[in-house]
Formats: sequence, structure tokens, C-alpha cells
Amino acid sequence: MSYDIGIGRCAEVNGDTIVVELESVMVQRLLPGHPWQRSGISLLRLNRKLCSPTRPPQLERELFVPRAALAKRSMASLDPAGDGNTIQVDLRALLEDLDPQPSAGPSAKGSRAAVRRSLDG
Repeated sequence: MSYDIGIGRCAEVNGDTIVVELESVMVQRLLPGHPWQRSGISLLRLNRKLCSPTRPPQLERELFVPRAALAKRSMASLDPAGDGNTIQVDLRALLEDLDPQPSAGPSAKGSRAAVRRSLDG
């Protein structure tokens, strides 16, 4: 089973290249031990083909990638300091310590009458 994973805010769509502003937790997954940067400084450039077909890239919105696409060797270019110096990274690192199953979602709330009955005794 595959599901989409949000990886950051889409900052640029330029043909086949997507630029994403990453939160520091994503940078740490891609470059363990890298010094902390303020969130949004680090930029990730990846191929548009990796993006979710059901949630296509939209500027200023979360960018989603199917988990199945991240499970394969998928290379991208990371600019950790936002200064133009890039490092090639394997996006599979984003899946480390990630539960392979999607969350069950919110649970159904009980009715007020059922809650009152349980409180009354």
C-alpha cells in the first residue's frame, strides 16, 4: 500500500524541476548530523516525476511524494544553507524510522447520550 508524504513547501515549479523549502527535520533525515538551519532555508530540487499524481505541485503549498517513489533510489539536489552549494541526496532517507502503514485517521466521536450514560454510571 502506498500513500503520499508531505516533504515541504513548494517554492518553485520550473519545467521538470520542483524546488521545495524543507523543514529542519527533513534536512536531518537527508544529512544526519548537519548543523541546524532555520526551517525554510534549505532547498531541495527534485524531478517533477517524483511528485504525487493525485496532489500535483502547487506553489506555496505542501509538496507530496508517493511513499512508493521514495522507496526506490531517487536522487535529488539539496542546498542545505540556501547558498547555492548543493549535495546529491538519496530521498530514501526520508523513510527511515517512518511507519510503513498510513495512520488510521481520526476516530469516530460518541454521541452525547452515550457519553452521559457512561458518566452517570
